[in-house]
Amino acid sequence: MQIMQGKKKALILLILAVALVFTGCAQTSGGEANKLTAVQESGKLVLGTAADYPPYEFYAEIDGELQVVGFDIDIAKEIAKDMGVELEIRDMDFDGLLPALVTGNIDMIIAGMVPSEERKESVDFSIPYYAAEQTMLVRAEDYDKFATVEDFTGYTVGAQTATVQEGIAKEQISNAKLRSLSVITNLVMDLKTDRIDGIVLVEPVARAYAESNDDLVLSQIHLGAEDGVAVAVAKDTEDFLASINTTLERLLVEDKISEFIAQATELADKQNQ
Repeated sequence: MQIMQGKKKALILLILAVALVFTGCAQTSGGEANKLTAVQESGKLVLGTAADYPPYEFYAEIDGELQVVGFDIDIAKEIAKDMGVELEIRDMDFDGLLPALVTGNIDMIIAGMVPSEERKESVDFSIPYYAAEQTMLVRAEDYDKFATVEDFTGYTVGAQTATVQEGIAKEQISNAKLRSLSVITNLVMDLKTDRIDGIVLVEPVARAYAESNDDLVLSQIHLGAEDGVAVAVAKDTEDFLASINTTLERLLVEDKISEFIAQATELADKQNQ
């Protein structure tokens, strides 16, 4: 344990040394040369997320106030705490997150985002911090009707715009019609009102919506595991990214992320009672 702590201290010192080297540098073409210092001097870390994705991020009433919560939010709070700044949360449509990051309107994205090759062209990513299975949400009455991907031939499936799930729908369920929407709650409403026949979702999210809607269930279909979700940051912000990775490594070693997931899942369940 002492050796591990020593390595962590060495990594933190390295991050600070890199920050000092680049202090005062002008902006590079992809992002700030010293993003970490800029965030710390502002005293604020601006998070972009899409709060329709329980238990990752969602709205819940806490002490009589509606707040954005979830295990992604808990992770963001830890990142902000380690940087010594306050966390500001901006909720927006998922497909608006990357443009907001590239234009500097937010400092990072934590929104169950998978670092696809296409996304890596415009932003950088942290180490992955969680991976889950991909599945489908269907009406309870259709559980036996849609037991395989082939059963969706001629039917309509839904997916959130600009997500890995949208890609899965196009590639693995190409025999079905695709309806893409920016907000998952709108897809859920379409499913409940027979406008679509299934939604491609990551398993924890599908389970959360199934538990809050008696007429919806997880399907029997498994669409493989995601590559792992990560934090997105602007290009050329190495010191900032290194700080984020240090926090994520600590949380993984301490098994805190599993704890955050359990707490967020329990909170989501309570909201649905």
